[in-house]
Amino acid sequence: MLLALYASISVAHAEVQRFAIVVGNNEGAVGNAPLYFAEQDAKKMQGVLTELGGVSLLNTRALYGKGRGDLLRALAEVQGPIASAHQNGSETVLYFYYSGHADAEALHLGHTSVSWDELESLLKKTGADVRVAFVDACQSGTFTRRKGGTRAPGFVLDLEERLDARGSVIITSSGGDEASQESDEIGGSYFTHFLASGLSGNADDDGDGRVTLSETYRYVYHETVFRTSSTRSGTQHPTEAWDLSANGEVVITEMGRAGTGTLQLPSANPGTFAVFDVDRRMYVSEVTVADRDRQIALRPGHYLVQERLPTHLEVADAKIAAGGLVRVDGWQFKDGEYEDDVAKGTIDHTIREAKRPKLALHLEAGGRSFADPTVQAAYFPSTGAVGIEGRFGWRDGKYLSGDFLGGSGVGTLTIDGLDYPVNVALDSATVGLGAGWRSPDFWVQAGGGLHLEGFWLRRRFPDQGVPEQSLFSVAPGVAGWLGVHPGQFEADLQLRFHYLPYIVDGHDLGMGFTELLLGLGYRF
Repeated sequence: MLLALYASISVAHAEVQRFAIVVGNNEGAVGNAPLYFAEQDAKKMQGVLTELGGVSLLNTRALYGKGRGDLLRALAEVQGPIASAHQNGSETVLYFYYSGHADAEALHLGHTSVSWDELESLLKKTGADVRVAFVDACQSGTFTRRKGGTRAPGFVLDLEERLDARGSVIITSSGGDEASQESDEIGGSYFTHFLASGLSGNADDDGDGRVTLSETYRYVYHETVFRTSSTRSGTQHPTEAWDLSANGEVVITEMGRAGTGTLQLPSANPGTFAVFDVDRRMYVSEVTVADRDRQIALRPGHYLVQERLPTHLEVADAKIAAGGLVRVDGWQFKDGEYEDDVAKGTIDHTIREAKRPKLALHLEAGGRSFADPTVQAAYFPSTGAVGIEGRFGWRDGKYLSGDFLGGSGVGTLTIDGLDYPVNVALDSATVGLGAGWRSPDFWVQAGGGLHLEGFWLRRRFPDQGVPEQSLFSVAPGVAGWLGVHPGQFEADLQLRFHYLPYIVDGHDLGMGFTELLLGLGYRF
């Protein structure tokens, strides 16, 4: 996962302009289990860094569920504003944040990828004086390992004062051979959870109201290692690489910025508290209070502060106003039951939403023909078919589908006992249901399973004065498809084979028929 954030404009004149590219993608390459919280983590980081880090929305590019092309375009588009800032005499900082899948070679944006070398080159090409990348992904330590660098000591630089700095800083969520872990308990990845909490004020070691890069890394490293030390996947170790020439250290976030308020938890009431944003239904921060008061900066709104005790919850309400400070003392907490845990309920809701199937709608066009040449010649010529199909796909590969097809055609029949061809018009309509399995999401995707159709067919004889004939039957069968799925658009070729029982001319018969369909669709 990566983080990119900062755009600050001073009141008198812009000394430092800060830019952000924030990327989150729950989907990865073939074999990657879809994530629950990557895109939500990215949205959380965008909020923290635009509200506390001085990054204006105008200077922020947010990519959720997007692919390689979107990222390359965002990195190219930011070059112009950065160059303009330089022409106006400003220094620039670019923060890049990524949350999603990766391996030792590249980060994965759904079906697409961007290699670590390519990413490093593209970040450098933006022209920003200082580039800070936060990467939350498996094996993301590869990014720091391939990039040397040493840390330069120095004093703290305020958000608005000149940086006199050049180079890059990379902080990643895990080592080069480690997994980055999500947690159902905290509703996100461990790394980003503590990154957001740290930047909101928990990482402010000296209590000066500003969180620096060094403070951020120390806090995130300690908390991530501690919380993952007993997980099944093993301890996760964030890594860092500094290649920064600077006279001081860069401040990432600053408490008390315009438009934010402050929540204070006093040392007289020690413990670990979860802060939940009621208005936006988001788990905001985890605050540990010990020997001194703790303060975190928050956007204005309604918050719940929860302490999870062995037998029950302690819950306090806090209304945060812009520029205000709200102190939550022990007497403000009320007893609550775990069934009323709003934060946990929202996390569970997110997981349920992620597990829900994705819907793809396809327009289908093709043809329907009967397998037996004798049947085609004497009863039912081939016809075209057009319609629509909806396909629900689950994370584990199962799918359910429903479709409607209609078609008409004209032809000639060769009927025993008649020495001349008979003109016939054929109308048909089917309603189908399918279930089966599909391959993991990738550019090329295949699937197949059972398919059941309710089949209505009508024959008309325009030249014979013979009454029209119709039949309705249920036709069981199988279906399979192969297609390409670039992003949310889909195109596939589907083949179905069904068995149709029918009665014609008093004969109780049955026959097989096939449908070959080209589908073009969109996955929501």
